[in-house]
Amino acid sequence: MMSGGVVTGIRRAYGDPRGAMARRMTEGLSEPLAMRDLFLACGLGFVASVPTAVRAARTLGIEDSLAGTISAHLFGYLFVAPLLAYGLAAVLHLAARAFGGRGGFLGARSALFRAALLGAPIAILVALAGVATEIVAAAGVLPLIPYLSYAGFAFWLWLLAAGLAEAEGLGATLRVAAVLALVFLSVALGLRAATASLTIG
Repeated sequence: MMSGGVVTGIRRAYGDPRGAMARRMTEGLSEPLAMRDLFLACGLGFVASVPTAVRAARTLGIEDSLAGTISAHLFGYLFVAPLLAYGLAAVLHLAARAFGGRGGFLGARSALFRAALLGAPIAILVALAGVATEIVAAAGVLPLIPYLSYAGFAFWLWLLAAGLAEAEGLGATLRVAAVLALVFLSVALGLRAATASLTIG
């Protein structure tokens, strides 16, 4: 369960993400605080992934498929995701330095982990929307779920850009968001091409 202070902080950050990061920096960044944000985000991310795990289990013709898929998701979010997050934070900081960033590795971690926590409720809402449409069998609504996911990701990207721009002392948030969007798009297209080549091979 998240404390009232965390919930209030998330709500305020949605309205002014850069200001929220500035307040966090004024109060003092710390590794324990950054780790708290990360593990809360991973826990909530696991909750958001449960509907996906259930759908995946339905396609597997093995015994205890649901327990297996949920266990795999739990392992991924609580053990693999934190390691990937630390690596991504380091990459973001080094990239920010190339664009004139003046922050440190801790600032980049704090910005990324805070953004992950801010994005977790969005992921849960998208997951619940998908479950709700499946329950009521709203065939006309189901095609809209991917667009809802894209909108949620775009908002999360803005939250990350705002926090990272503040932590690294960069300029306009919009420019940082544009660079991040290009990077994520390039990675997504690269992964898609690699997957397609493996499938063909």
